[in-house]
Amino acid sequence: MVETPDTDSMSLIVEVAILGHTNYSNRDGAANMHPDLRDGTPGRTRAGFQQSDVRGSVQYHEGLIYPGGTIPAPTSKRDVTWNFPQAPLGTMFDRGWIVINNRASGPYVPRPDPHLLSYTDFYLGGVVGADNLTPEDMLVVVGLQHDNEQVDPRFLRAIIGGTGRFATACGQVIQKPWGYNSSRLRGLPGADAGAEPPAPNFRFEFEIWL
Repeated sequence: MVETPDTDSMSLIVEVAILGHTNYSNRDGAANMHPDLRDGTPGRTRAGFQQSDVRGSVQYHEGLIYPGGTIPAPTSKRDVTWNFPQAPLGTMFDRGWIVINNRASGPYVPRPDPHLLSYTDFYLGGVVGADNLTPEDMLVVVGLQHDNEQVDPRFLRAIIGGTGRFATACGQVIQKPWGYNSSRLRGLPGADAGAEPPAPNFRFEFEIWL
């Protein structure tokens, strides 16, 4: 974590490991799902996803927040790591709506990327749990985001508030893919049981005005 000494603004860098088992999506609100996407057979589900407009689907997941510099910079898009040298400093909660449209016909132009429009809460005053229900220092971020597969996958998102020392916060954050961790990302369309992909890590570079 890096902070500037200026009392009116600060830079903050954290890294997040998404916990794959917390990933949840509900495609019932999708704009136009192909029937095969509802099928439980992996091959049919994958093919159905490629023909579906899944905008409006709900997605939710959680992650552990680490100080900047904790998670090694990935040397490739397939780097997987979990043995981080520092304990997490907080919890991230992310929820939003999928904006993927893979349909090749119909009234809309297909747009397979980006993946998600979301609201993200960064609780930076300790890991959320029964003994730490609402950590005081929290930042709220909104905007588009994606996964680790883009050629230039940086995403610019808005800081829209917070609590504690961030109660008057505004500004922006750059979100970058930062490799993967060894937890498995459940719930992806057509993923065979036991073959779920590793969950992603991300790096967040905040520019905060207080």
